[in-house]
Amino acid sequence: MVSSEHHILLANDFPGGDRYEMLVELSPDALYVVQDEGLVYINAAGVRLLCAESPGELIGLPVSSLLHPAYLEKGRARMAKMLKSGQPAPSVEQKYVRRDGQVIDVEVRSAPFLYAGKPAVQVLARDITARKAAEEALHFSEERHRLAAQEATRAKDSLHHEKIILEMIALDEPIKDILREVCLGIEWIVGQICCAISLLDASGRHIHVVAAPSLPDAYIDALQGMAIGTQAACCGTAICLNQPVISGDIAGDAMWGELRETALAHGLRACWSVPVRAASGAVLGALDVYYAEPQLPSKDDLNFVSNITHLVGVAVQKDRVERSLHESEERYRSVVNCLAEGIMVQSRDGTIVACNPSAERILRVPPGSAVGSRSMNLRRMFAEDGSEILPEQLPSMVALRTGEAILNLTMGVETADGTIVWVSQNVLPIRQAGGQEVSSVLVSFTDVSAVKEAQQRLQFLASHDSLTGLPNRAFLVDRLAHALSLAQRQKHQVALLFLDLDRFKHVNDTVGHEAGDQLLQTVTSRLSACIRETDTLARLGGDEFVVLAEGFEDAGYLTGLAERMLGAISEPFHLRGYEYYLGVSIGISVYPDDGEDGNTLLRCADSAMYAAKEGGRNNYQFYTQELNARSQRRYHLEKNLRHALVSEQFVVYYQPKTDLQTGRIIGAEALLRWQNPESGLVSPVDFIPVAEETGLIVPIGRWVLEQACHQAAVWRADLVPDLRIAVNLSPRQFQDEGLVDAVKYALQTSGLPPQALELEITESLLIGDSDKLIPMFDALVGLGVAFSLDDFGTGYSSLSYLQRFPISNLKIDRSFINGIPGNRDSVALTQTIIAMANALTLTVTAEGVEEELQMRFLTEAGCHEMQGNYFSEPIAAADFERLLAAGSELASRSA
Repeated sequence: MVSSEHHILLANDFPGGDRYEMLVELSPDALYVVQDEGLVYINAAGVRLLCAESPGELIGLPVSSLLHPAYLEKGRARMAKMLKSGQPAPSVEQKYVRRDGQVIDVEVRSAPFLYAGKPAVQVLARDITARKAAEEALHFSEERHRLAAQEATRAKDSLHHEKIILEMIALDEPIKDILREVCLGIEWIVGQICCAISLLDASGRHIHVVAAPSLPDAYIDALQGMAIGTQAACCGTAICLNQPVISGDIAGDAMWGELRETALAHGLRACWSVPVRAASGAVLGALDVYYAEPQLPSKDDLNFVSNITHLVGVAVQKDRVERSLHESEERYRSVVNCLAEGIMVQSRDGTIVACNPSAERILRVPPGSAVGSRSMNLRRMFAEDGSEILPEQLPSMVALRTGEAILNLTMGVETADGTIVWVSQNVLPIRQAGGQEVSSVLVSFTDVSAVKEAQQRLQFLASHDSLTGLPNRAFLVDRLAHALSLAQRQKHQVALLFLDLDRFKHVNDTVGHEAGDQLLQTVTSRLSACIRETDTLARLGGDEFVVLAEGFEDAGYLTGLAERMLGAISEPFHLRGYEYYLGVSIGISVYPDDGEDGNTLLRCADSAMYAAKEGGRNNYQFYTQELNARSQRRYHLEKNLRHALVSEQFVVYYQPKTDLQTGRIIGAEALLRWQNPESGLVSPVDFIPVAEETGLIVPIGRWVLEQACHQAAVWRADLVPDLRIAVNLSPRQFQDEGLVDAVKYALQTSGLPPQALELEITESLLIGDSDKLIPMFDALVGLGVAFSLDDFGTGYSSLSYLQRFPISNLKIDRSFINGIPGNRDSVALTQTIIAMANALTLTVTAEGVEEELQMRFLTEAGCHEMQGNYFSEPIAAADFERLLAAGSELASRSA
């Protein structure tokens, strides 16, 4: 038997099933029931998820037709286990095959229950295809960055390794030492391998192991003297065929013959070999790589080792040349010419007497033009710090004077065509035979421009914002410190302008972070056009920017700059077919009046910026001492606000809504108040903006919603059965993914009917991409709640909002009510709003009714409800309850 505590009844399985079925049908998640491995029920969301025309197309299908074949076995076992144990299964991710053949990712929650008296499984499925794609994209991006960093490290290590080999070759180190260093370097860079280099003996038919620092001696002895051929392990086969040979599993590879058992006995499971060739292409030997486990080499490892074999070939050739007393100078030059590194020889007067093709290629010199020249038409040379190197300070001249080698020196070269090339070079003095006098120098160098550019890019990213390319906070702090140091010596002013975009978060939440990034890039372009070349524009993060201004004559420049930036940001931004309007609040601090160090100036500019926001936004303010006190107050306000919710310092007040025809209380608006133990009742005007900025409005808003719903349910049960409660929603709350669940939870736990809850929103919320707003509206309306448009007429009033969004009530802003009946414009606008609402079958609530004349005018104009201090100001729940009781008693007496 399935435990009763896990039953989930559907449709007609319990009284009131129609209402439950409606809620299931309205659920945004797919819900279906599996019985005897077949679908017996599926809701509308499930039909959409599976891309079916109707439930009838799916009912009766085996559940195997939904699951991707890779998930069938586990899916069946999962359902069998649930039916047997009576316990719900943990949430899992699966792949479904839709009716159109598309495969989607879903998150599945399942639980057993009795359906129509028989065991069944309820499945709740949610489409997570987009989320999985985002996760894969993030993983791909991180992996790409990791691989790029790994590549850069490997390239750097490879370059360092090649430098060591070249230096050993140039210094005539013994060939065995060079080849041993090659093996050790490869083992270090590739990792978890053993490396060996074997050369052909004089007969050209047998191999001789020259270097194998990590292979067992017994295995080297077995390999020593082996004849080459197509069955002579990897080494002998690669030499025989003059091509790379790979053996991913020695145990099953026929080419290993008698050597197989010896290799396996010493823990060698896989091997690959690359032939070592001379400049002519003739095979000199092979470079072998061994693994302790069966595996194949990566493409990067193959390329790396193949490149190294070129150096090995050079080293071997050079060794043979030096051991041959009759080798010609031309042959030696051919070896040098095969090098990828640039090689030059300069005489004492600076004349180039030898130069290989690689040197000409690296320095962009026409072939054959370097020899005999002194400068090669190079424009300049400079050190890593950018300082120019004078001719007498060039490394070749220093080595000629001192007779000492210069190794691993990195410097920049500007070639004749203006290209900047970074080289890492070694300069070795050449002495005449039998003497100590330096007759010339050998200069070897490699092109490290790619490595240098990567380093410069990393330095740039460390000091600049990756999105906008602007200097970041770290760069700004350094630049500001430098500017202040200069100002102290030269006695001129420095100023900071702290900018914070107004309404950017709303746009970012509405159209998404990608469009928000585009908006920030456009803002950067506009602000950059407002400043001088001597000013510095930096992005601190989010929507905060700072301008560092230096060397201005007076405050007139700062006000002019602020005005230019205000004007630039006030122009409309076009994103995805919509127009968006932003503002910018600017705070200005000046050295030395407002502070003598960077932190103080930044703090003062920040305080002035907040003063600009509090002054109506989209303006600028200079710092004053009064702002410092205000900044401290705001800091303490934010600090205390974070403790207020857990400390139960919040309280909900209620302002009645009365029917203008009957005078009855028909509803109330829930209004948040903060009873601070230290400072008393804090005005919402002070703390609501702070809650919005910090994001605390989301948990606070949920608490208000729950309190209001519970209180309204009590009053409906005891006093006014048809009472409606209105709760305000901020744009930040509306973007919260958990809003629908929060509303559903408040209604369920309080027992308040959905039609008794009215959610009040402002017109600013409706601006933006309606395609993103409508699903949230649909989900909330699906719960049965209504929407009221607050402060109507003061924002971006548009009839299109009333057509696109499910608004059922308009609240006329108090600024219009204050002007009636004396102000003609207020009268006309109020009458127009009421007439329009009546034509659209919307109800109208007038806010801020303070006088009897206002009430009479609204009644005659056809307004439905009023709210204001004329009837009652916002009051505590106990006072509101007495007001309701008095009204109920009066109504019963009248009846």
